[in-house]
Amino acid sequence: MIIYNLQDAAQSLTTIEIGKRTEDVATSGLKMLFPFGQHDVGLLRFQGSTPWEEHPNDEFLLVVEGETTLTLRTEDGETQATARKGDVLLVPGQVWHRQDAPAPVTLMFITNHDGNKHKHAAE
Repeated sequence: MIIYNLQDAAQSLTTIEIGKRTEDVATSGLKMLFPFGQHDVGLLRFQGSTPWEEHPNDEFLLVVEGETTLTLRTEDGETQATARKGDVLLVPGQVWHRQDAPAPVTLMFITNHDGNKHKHAAE
Protein backbone atom coordinates (compact mmCIF):
# COMPACT_ATOMS: atom_id res chain seq x y z
CA MET A 1 0.00 0.00 0.00
CA ILE A 2 1.17 3.52 -0.81
CA ILE A 3 -0.22 6.62 0.87
CA TYR A 4 0.19 10.06 -0.72
CA ASN A 5 -0.34 13.23 1.28
CA LEU A 6 -1.24 15.87 -1.31
CA GLN A 7 -0.27 18.81 0.91
CA ASP A 8 3.20 17.34 1.49
CA ALA A 9 3.65 16.43 -2.18
CA ALA A 10 2.59 19.93 -3.27
CA GLN A 11 5.14 21.68 -1.03
CA SER A 12 8.00 20.89 -3.41
CA LEU A 13 6.26 22.37 -6.47
CA THR A 14 7.20 25.72 -7.95
CA THR A 15 4.69 27.75 -9.97
CA ILE A 16 4.62 27.39 -13.75
CA GLU A 17 3.89 30.84 -15.14
CA ILE A 18 2.00 30.10 -18.35
CA GLY A 19 3.59 32.05 -21.18
CA LYS A 20 6.94 32.31 -19.32
CA ARG A 21 7.58 28.57 -19.23
CA THR A 22 11.06 27.13 -19.19
CA GLU A 23 12.01 23.47 -18.96
CA ASP A 24 13.26 23.88 -15.37
CA VAL A 25 10.06 25.58 -14.23
CA ALA A 26 7.88 23.13 -16.16
CA THR A 27 9.57 20.16 -14.53
CA SER A 28 9.43 21.51 -10.98
CA GLY A 29 5.81 22.68 -11.27
CA LEU A 30 4.55 19.25 -12.33
CA LYS A 31 4.81 16.05 -10.30
CA MET A 32 3.58 12.73 -11.65
CA LEU A 33 2.43 10.63 -8.69
CA PHE A 34 1.49 7.28 -10.25
CA PRO A 35 -0.22 5.59 -13.21
CA PHE A 36 -3.84 4.58 -12.68
CA GLY A 37 -5.01 2.18 -15.37
CA GLN A 38 -4.89 4.14 -18.64
CA HIS A 39 -4.58 7.42 -16.73
CA ASP A 40 -1.90 9.52 -15.06
CA VAL A 41 -2.33 10.94 -11.56
CA GLY A 42 -0.28 13.98 -10.73
CA LEU A 43 0.01 17.44 -9.24
CA LEU A 44 0.37 20.70 -11.13
CA ARG A 45 0.92 24.25 -9.86
CA PHE A 46 0.47 27.07 -12.35
CA GLN A 47 -0.58 30.67 -12.79
CA GLY A 48 -2.05 32.22 -15.95
CA SER A 49 -4.23 30.89 -18.76
CA THR A 50 -3.69 27.37 -20.03
CA PRO A 51 -3.99 26.41 -23.71
CA TRP A 52 -7.24 24.76 -24.77
CA GLU A 53 -7.16 20.99 -24.34
CA GLU A 54 -9.35 17.99 -24.99
CA HIS A 55 -9.11 14.43 -23.63
CA PRO A 56 -10.69 11.25 -25.00
CA ASN A 57 -12.27 10.50 -21.57
CA ASP A 58 -13.40 12.49 -18.55
CA GLU A 59 -10.75 14.33 -16.54
CA PHE A 60 -10.79 14.62 -12.73
CA LEU A 61 -9.37 17.78 -11.11
CA LEU A 62 -9.11 18.47 -7.37
CA VAL A 63 -8.15 21.98 -6.27
CA VAL A 64 -5.50 21.40 -3.58
CA GLU A 65 -4.62 25.10 -3.09
CA GLY A 66 -5.89 28.35 -4.62
CA GLU A 67 -8.64 28.69 -7.22
CA THR A 68 -9.13 28.36 -10.96
CA THR A 69 -11.82 29.24 -13.46
CA LEU A 70 -12.62 26.41 -15.86
CA THR A 71 -14.10 27.24 -19.27
CA LEU A 72 -15.81 24.55 -21.34
CA ARG A 73 -16.38 25.08 -25.07
CA THR A 74 -19.40 23.12 -26.29
CA GLU A 75 -21.62 23.38 -29.35
CA ASP A 76 -23.92 25.58 -27.20
CA GLY A 77 -21.09 28.06 -26.48
CA GLU A 78 -18.71 28.61 -23.60
CA THR A 79 -19.57 28.08 -19.93
CA GLN A 80 -17.43 28.93 -16.91
CA ALA A 81 -17.21 27.91 -13.27
CA THR A 82 -14.75 28.86 -10.56
CA ALA A 83 -13.42 26.16 -8.24
CA ARG A 84 -11.62 26.74 -4.94
CA LYS A 85 -9.55 24.68 -2.51
CA GLY A 86 -11.30 21.37 -1.84
CA ASP A 87 -13.53 21.53 -4.94
CA VAL A 88 -13.57 18.72 -7.50
CA LEU A 89 -14.08 19.39 -11.21
CA LEU A 90 -15.19 16.66 -13.59
CA VAL A 91 -14.37 17.73 -17.14
CA PRO A 92 -16.32 15.74 -19.74
CA GLY A 93 -14.27 13.82 -22.28
CA GLN A 94 -14.10 15.15 -25.84
CA VAL A 95 -14.91 18.72 -24.70
CA TRP A 96 -12.41 21.54 -25.28
CA HIS A 97 -11.56 23.32 -22.05
CA ARG A 98 -9.05 25.69 -20.47
CA GLN A 99 -8.28 27.17 -17.07
CA ASP A 100 -7.48 30.66 -15.83
CA ALA A 101 -5.69 31.26 -12.54
CA PRO A 102 -4.60 34.87 -11.86
CA ALA A 103 -2.81 33.63 -8.71
CA PRO A 104 -1.04 30.27 -8.26
CA VAL A 105 -3.31 27.22 -8.09
CA THR A 106 -2.36 23.61 -7.30
CA LEU A 107 -4.40 20.81 -8.84
CA MET A 108 -4.39 17.07 -8.54
CA PHE A 109 -5.38 15.59 -11.89
CA ILE A 110 -6.39 12.23 -13.26
CA THR A 111 -6.25 12.24 -17.04
CA ASN A 112 -5.52 9.95 -20.00
CA HIS A 113 -1.97 8.80 -20.79
CA ASP A 114 -2.63 9.19 -24.52
CA GLY A 115 -4.95 10.88 -27.00
CA ASN A 116 -4.86 14.37 -25.48
CA LYS A 117 -5.09 17.40 -27.80
CA HIS A 118 -3.92 20.97 -27.19
CA LYS A 119 -4.32 24.28 -29.03
CA HIS A 120 -3.64 27.91 -28.23
CA ALA A 121 -6.38 30.44 -27.40
CA ALA A 122 -6.33 32.00 -30.88
CA GLU A 123 -7.16 28.66 -32.56
